[in-house]
Amino acid sequence: MKKLLIASLAIISIGLSARLPAQLEPGCRMEIAKLCGMTRDRGAIRSCLREKYQSLSKPCLQSLMELRRDREPQAITASGGTSYSYGSAEKQAFDFYPAPSGGRPALIVFIHGGGWSIGDKATGTQNKASHYNVLGYAFASINYRLVPETDPAGQAADIAAALAALRAKSDTLGFDPDRIILSGHSAGAHLAALVSTDPRYLEAAGVPMRAIRGTVLLDGAGYDVPRQMASAGPMLGKMYRDAFTTDRATQLRLSPLAYAAKPNVENWLILFDSNRADSGSQSEALAAALKGAGNIVRAVPVNDTSHMKLNRDMGVEGDPATGLVDDFIKSAL
Repeated sequence: MKKLLIASLAIISIGLSARLPAQLEPGCRMEIAKLCGMTRDRGAIRSCLREKYQSLSKPCLQSLMELRRDREPQAITASGGTSYSYGSAEKQAFDFYPAPSGGRPALIVFIHGGGWSIGDKATGTQNKASHYNVLGYAFASINYRLVPETDPAGQAADIAAALAALRAKSDTLGFDPDRIILSGHSAGAHLAALVSTDPRYLEAAGVPMRAIRGTVLLDGAGYDVPRQMASAGPMLGKMYRDAFTTDRATQLRLSPLAYAAKPNVENWLILFDSNRADSGSQSEALAAALKGAGNIVRAVPVNDTSHMKLNRDMGVEGDPATGLVDDFIKSAL
């Protein structure tokens, strides 16, 4: 039996070796094989990882991210973007994609997801930069320090600092610093909501709340952190504990729902996968609280999607959720 197991693992490694980068550790290759099956179809592996990456171990995820980062500068430059630092930490950087028409267009800012502990600005950009550039907007994708280097409060402070750095360069980069749309996916949606509700982060960075004309949230589920943690399973629960600790006061302090009363961003679009109960209930609760405070809010369930697909298809021609976001941006600006 033991020999059979070893042989099976060897076959898995050989089967993947032709399709996965050689720099990946054998253990990570085996994880991917277990998660995605024994296939030589690189496209199928990529699709599987996009949907199920959260099931991989953190070391394996970080290995994949390192491979992505090795290729990132060339990919950003090739797509018309430039990277800038806004702090001394490696992760304190953003990519900026200017509008081709020049002038002083509005700026769309995106915050990637990844459970507060993984993820990267390049991974989150995908089709967004080219889509918003074609519509005449400038686009930026933000990196922020990850858990355990910092916590969600430090991440929100990073995002506010990145916004301040962007605004300080607005004349050089070419956009209107007072017409910004802030958006985020998953953990990035939580951080976008936190920065857009708790005024302390923007105030500390010297960014006026009025400069954020609208906030777009894509399938977040951490707007009321204690409630989300109370119903989380083992894997999700560990991710939340790593980020928010077990201290209820800390969890409340980092919950956007706790800051729904004004001052906050006035215009909101909250999209969620209609099949995700936790995202739906959290999104609707935040929307109700924001509406009760007099904000303009839409919470919209999206059909025929998934947690990852909703973000991945943002900017794809014909995508219904993209159309909702495009209409929202026009109205908010």
